[in-house]
Amino acid sequence: MKNRFLKLGIITSLCLEFSGAVLPHSVSDMMAKDNMPSQVVGWIDYNKDDDNDGVPDYRDKCLNTPNGAKVDKYGCVLDNDKDGVGDYLDKCLNTPIGVKVDENGCGVDEDKDGVVDYKDKCLDTPSGLKVDKYGCVLDTDGDDIPYNIDKCPKTPSGVKVDKNGCPLDDDKDGVPNYLDKCPNTPNGVEVDENGCMIDTDKDGVPDIKDKCPNTPMDKNVTVDEKGCILDTDKDGVGDYLDKCPNTPTDKNISVDEKGCPLDDDKDGVPNYLDKCPNTPNGIEVDKNGCILDTDKDGVVDSKDKCPNTPKDTKVNKEGCPVLATYIFNFKFNSYKINKKYYKNISKLARILQNDKMINIEIQGYTDNVGDEDYNMDLSLNRANALKRILVSKFNISANRITIKGFGSKYPIASNDTPEGQALNRRVVVIQKASKPKVVKKKLNSKPKVITKPSQDTNSTNVSEKSK
Repeated sequence: MKNRFLKLGIITSLCLEFSGAVLPHSVSDMMAKDNMPSQVVGWIDYNKDDDNDGVPDYRDKCLNTPNGAKVDKYGCVLDNDKDGVGDYLDKCLNTPIGVKVDENGCGVDEDKDGVVDYKDKCLDTPSGLKVDKYGCVLDTDGDDIPYNIDKCPKTPSGVKVDKNGCPLDDDKDGVPNYLDKCPNTPNGVEVDENGCMIDTDKDGVPDIKDKCPNTPMDKNVTVDEKGCILDTDKDGVGDYLDKCPNTPTDKNISVDEKGCPLDDDKDGVPNYLDKCPNTPNGIEVDKNGCILDTDKDGVVDSKDKCPNTPKDTKVNKEGCPVLATYIFNFKFNSYKINKKYYKNISKLARILQNDKMINIEIQGYTDNVGDEDYNMDLSLNRANALKRILVSKFNISANRITIKGFGSKYPIASNDTPEGQALNRRVVVIQKASKPKVVKKKLNSKPKVITKPSQDTNSTNVSEKSK
């Protein structure tokens, strides 16, 4: 029989190991009777009881019960009077439900008069006084009202009292008759310590009517009929404190303690008008609170090193002009500047006048018609023609202008068509990036060195024909 159950236990445990099922009591009991081992893979030890409370662990909801404590069927410490102190510690086992208890399970006695609070009708008995069974002291003020019902236990001797032991107060103003110097005060009116109607804040409005009873005692404070400080602009700051008494009332404007509209970036333009609310401190702004940009070049005045840049001039991050590449074309075999280019020449001159640090290079070119030596001279004459205008008409220093002639070199269009040849007959003006490395030749003489024209990588081509 023992072997049969052992086999059954092993087979069952193997099945339970996969299914997660719990062996029935009958099998466990049978194994126990046959002295079969309880530690079988997949088995639960129904006899295990770690806290020795008589409730096996598999049913025990309170696994760490102190040794010797009585427990219920769930293995939890008994607390018959439901006071939160287990019976094994409770020295007052029959405490009524809901009563506040100490660590021993006994009702507390806050005033230490020997009567627990839940029975004590006089919870604040002074220390050392004898009390009755209700915890109340006998009549201490001699008004014939027992202490336990006396709501005014310190009434002076000889003063008439009501049934509660309190001095009479016929006008119900809170000041008893024996102290009241104004015994007929209307009902509900606030009075002073003498029982007389008062005006606490001295604003001329009695407290009974005063909706703002704490008005500052300041001779400059003006109140309305309700005793409230006047606030003409409704900004929440009384007129007597308001340094900006005419704050608009229709824009929900936030103000400071002085009644002035907030100006978070301290630029002198209040937030509700400020279109640039995060202006750095100390920067001059316009009426909209935005940093000034007098020349409208996109660089604010505080950072603009060239504050008078002409309108529509391209500038760098410091607000100084970035010279564009100017191209002027010529008629065949001519170095005379066409008058249609004078407007742009004037614009170029203004840039040079406003920024003395800019130097330029004028490069002359021709088409491929004719002798190359002649074209070299013609290209240099074209560059010099523009230089003479800038020097003579606009007083630009000649030292700031370098000229070069490249003849028919470096065409920008095909020389196979009249239109292409017209585009190649040109001068190009660029901002000078470095000291030229060519030997200039005099007019009408053959140049000794020809170099590829320098380029300004920061320039933008502006074709006059496109204009």
